Amino acid sequence: IATGAEKLGGPDALQASVPGTGTGSQGGVLPFDPLRENQRSALLLSSGVIYLGFAAHGDNNPWHGWVLGYNANSLAKVMTFNVTPNGYGGGIWQCGDGLGADSAGSIYFVTGNGPFDANTGGLDYGDSFVKLGPSGTVLDYFTPYTQETLYSGNLDLGSGGLLLLPDQPGSFPHLMLSSGKDGTIYLVNRDNMGNYNANNNSQIVQSVVNVFTNGTPEPGNFSAPVYFNGQVYFSPINDTVQAFQLTNGRLSTAPASHSSDVYVYPGGAMAASANGNASGILWAIEFNGVAAPGVLHAYNPANLANEFYNSNQAGQRDVMDFACKFTVPLVANGKVFAASVSQLLVYGLLP
Repeated sequence: IATGAEKLGGPDALQASVPGTGTGSQGGVLPFDPLRENQRSALLLSSGVIYLGFAAHGDNNPWHGWVLGYNANSLAKVMTFNVTPNGYGGGIWQCGDGLGADSAGSIYFVTGNGPFDANTGGLDYGDSFVKLGPSGTVLDYFTPYTQETLYSGNLDLGSGGLLLLPDQPGSFPHLMLSSGKDGTIYLVNRDNMGNYNANNNSQIVQSVVNVFTNGTPEPGNFSAPVYFNGQVYFSPINDTVQAFQLTNGRLSTAPASHSSDVYVYPGGAMAASANGNASGILWAIEFNGVAAPGVLHAYNPANLANEFYNSNQAGQRDVMDFACKFTVPLVANGKVFAASVSQLLVYGLLP
């Protein structure tokens, strides 16, 4: 910061390739195309490696889902994975949410629409939960039995973020969950993800089916779920912010509470703050496009019908700029930071 000199030998251009016959391949090799790839998902730092996930710029072919890993000290590339080396698509969207990691260094993410043939020995993982080892080897996966319908209908499984839950009581302590455009919440055992069952999803811990059905032109959930104090929070499209109770490793099948506010596309971008398990607040940024400014909301996480505060309550004093979709509030040192279209807004207690 004192001299502006490059550190770590950077910058390093993003380059990669894998064997494959998918769209954009030549001679049995599929290269990473930086013109077509969009790193929407947040960075993950795990065991000294920075992981990046990619999808597309507006579905303009040829594009694929990719995961690239770089040593955080040297920027040397240490891992390459392609979601659909013999097909196309399979993007890692996750509403800007980052890839997940466990204490063993395994990497988790959810893909969007694209071909799926891993159940028959193939290498394509469209519309799937995927678990990778640090070297980029698929360790496990879960794919809904409706995958072909999701693929043909552009109902990306991975439009919403992925949440790895803290250890839970019951038979399956290591759980993760997500919900995408099909409006179903999938609760998956990270130790045995279930792969693919052509008839149903009975191999996973739980699926809460068609719980988020609102939204145009596409329904479902485009927001990253948030966990606090035994509850999981979702903000689906054209719907309220909703809390689902987690008991002995199972979700309630209906919300335990919900906000009075209805969030239009793409739903709210959420974060939780607390002092341990006390003084909890669920923060949510409401995105209104360019029709109206965004709104920062603060809810009681134990009962979302109780709103503590929103940025429209004090006249023009706290009003946001137009909000950026998928941009979550950041809480640190007693302040809430929100990046809007043209401003960095900092909210805190008045003197």
